[in-house]
Amino acid sequence: MSNRLELLRALSAAGLLVDSLESGRLIRCKTTEDKGLQKSGWYRLFDDADLTTCVYGDWRTGLQNTWIGGSKPTAEQRTIAKRLIEQAKQERQQEQAKQWAKNRIKLVSLWDEAAPITDTDPAGQYLMNRGLSVPATGVLRFHAGLDYWHDGECLGRFPAMLAAVTSPAGQLITIHRTFLTSQGQKAPVPTVKKLCSPAGPMTGGSIKIGIAVIRPDGRLGLCVAEGIETSLAASILCGVPCWPCVSANGLAGFVPPPEVHNIYVFADNDANQTGQRAASQLAERLTKQGRTVRIYTPPTAGDDWLDELNSMGAIV
Repeated sequence: MSNRLELLRALSAAGLLVDSLESGRLIRCKTTEDKGLQKSGWYRLFDDADLTTCVYGDWRTGLQNTWIGGSKPTAEQRTIAKRLIEQAKQERQQEQAKQWAKNRIKLVSLWDEAAPITDTDPAGQYLMNRGLSVPATGVLRFHAGLDYWHDGECLGRFPAMLAAVTSPAGQLITIHRTFLTSQGQKAPVPTVKKLCSPAGPMTGGSIKIGIAVIRPDGRLGLCVAEGIETSLAASILCGVPCWPCVSANGLAGFVPPPEVHNIYVFADNDANQTGQRAASQLAERLTKQGRTVRIYTPPTAGDDWLDELNSMGAIV
């Protein structure tokens, strides 16, 4: 019994919300970061061996860890535990692949329901209300009405701007949704911008608005930033296509096309330095790969590049 209490404490410390333990199969569970019906946590408990072993993790963050209970294991017990850990790994990968396949069907269906953005629909109006123009791109679309779910409750149906987040190889991995009003304002909901459940690993993904262009040195160049609006503003300011990476973590992990040599990073000027750190991490990694990276940050603390564009009184 004490072993199980220790295991529950370990799961709790990892952010997994588990009230009672179940063995014999891979179990999905909520984490402290999950909302509504989401279950990003998982564990696989083996308690039918000489040594109680549990493998657990979080699909959202990529966390994976192993807990082995009891007294100091013998060499034979360590061998058994190693075999069980490998079994749990295979089960987790199979479960993840099945879930990604289900998610991909939903993503494709959602994308097919949407239409190209126009100047007159709420998504186009939203961009213009933010001081932006409607880009000529196939990776942004308008959906006339999506249910908004929060903590298991539908709060209403709203128009939305959709953005296709694709892997470095160009495969659809999730859809970014911006919930709006019919007048092109942000919808009155707890979280205006949400990602759909992914259909693959998010690492390196981006929203590929436009294509890389030839720079004065004869090499291909591309801009990157965190958000969609920030990226559109950056592109207006510098005249180079800018790919949103969705978040600071996404920016830090961005993987550019292999043929693109020049990368221009338009960082947010965050008071807590989150955006600046992400930009620096990306620049350091890409520089080691032999690419040329330049970081641009708005001069005013708390601003992003959309704030900078609007402060200039730009007319687009």
